[in-house]
Amino acid sequence: MTENLKKIKKCYGCGVVLQSESTEEVGYVPANILSRDDVFLCQRCFKTHHYSADKLHSPSVTHDFMNLIKDIKAKKALVVYVVDVFNFESSFNPEINEALSGLDIILVANKFDLLPKSTNEEKVKEYVARKVKKEGLNVKTIIVASSTRNYNIDEVLDEMAKYRNKGDVYFIGAVSSGKSSLIKTLLRNFKNETSRFITTSIYPNTTLAVQEIPISETRTIYDTPGISINNSLLGLAEKEVVKLIVPRREIKPRTYQLLPKQSILIGGIARFDYVDGPFSGFTFYFAEGVKLTRTNTNRADRTFNNMIAHKKSKPISFLVTGVQDLDAFEFTTHEDLKYDVSWNGLGFVSFKGNGRVVRIYAPRGVAISYNESKI
Repeated sequence: MTENLKKIKKCYGCGVVLQSESTEEVGYVPANILSRDDVFLCQRCFKTHHYSADKLHSPSVTHDFMNLIKDIKAKKALVVYVVDVFNFESSFNPEINEALSGLDIILVANKFDLLPKSTNEEKVKEYVARKVKKEGLNVKTIIVASSTRNYNIDEVLDEMAKYRNKGDVYFIGAVSSGKSSLIKTLLRNFKNETSRFITTSIYPNTTLAVQEIPISETRTIYDTPGISINNSLLGLAEKEVVKLIVPRREIKPRTYQLLPKQSILIGGIARFDYVDGPFSGFTFYFAEGVKLTRTNTNRADRTFNNMIAHKKSKPISFLVTGVQDLDAFEFTTHEDLKYDVSWNGLGFVSFKGNGRVVRIYAPRGVAISYNESKI
């Protein structure tokens, strides 16, 4: 679906969306100039400059991590790839997937407990399977799990025994995946009948501290360090903000019926505009600590900046001092499907229908995505 996504041109001077329809409205740039790729400031700011539409940042798969992957491939070991089913796009990333290409994988869609109780597990599994197929990974099985509720953890153990072929097992996942919590839960369900002890040491030819968990006298589970994702709020925002945006319990969806030219401000950190289409419902899936504010789009910039200046919303982050610090992306639906638009590390919005035009604002450097809905 990425071919339908376009980055909206904004003025880096005042932060408004650039437009060529009306000289009386803010953000005006003549049409012949706006069509160029180097528009950076609106006419009101009196100059133009190159407006970057760089590709969204990817996580850093380090040289040490790639050395570890080479070792896994040489040993023909099994990988348990842990992803966060709530922040799926943040933890299931093309660069990580490329590194894991060709390996035997058990994929664990973790944190299922964060989704509403009404969520259909099979639908989630089908969604993940489509993503796996698109990436071309050699996934032996997909397990929807919750380490918090000890849900399907025994299935993870059973599938590991089935596919590891008496070899080692490596747990790999992004920092947001809940991998460490999953392993702790696994250990409560797993009886160590060997003479060996759990240890932590530096993995050969790397600087990575890896936990080694014996599963036989000669075979080991390796808990590898979480991969840092630098296009996610979880990796970019300060600790106080991360505590607010990471759900600790089941998400309570919040639904708004919106007319075109209405906006939902997501704390002082993001924004969702309904640009055009029929009166529609939009359901927001965010941690309860994230405040949502409805406003008309023509007042959204002023309201957003005021909330930040007077700390009237949560979360407030040093990443965003005003709308000028947000990148904008626009998406038009062309099929009568249910869609998700998401912010890496923050949450997502679900809606249904053809002919809807939405605009998504994210802090600079935070990736956004849209897909058919996972729930």
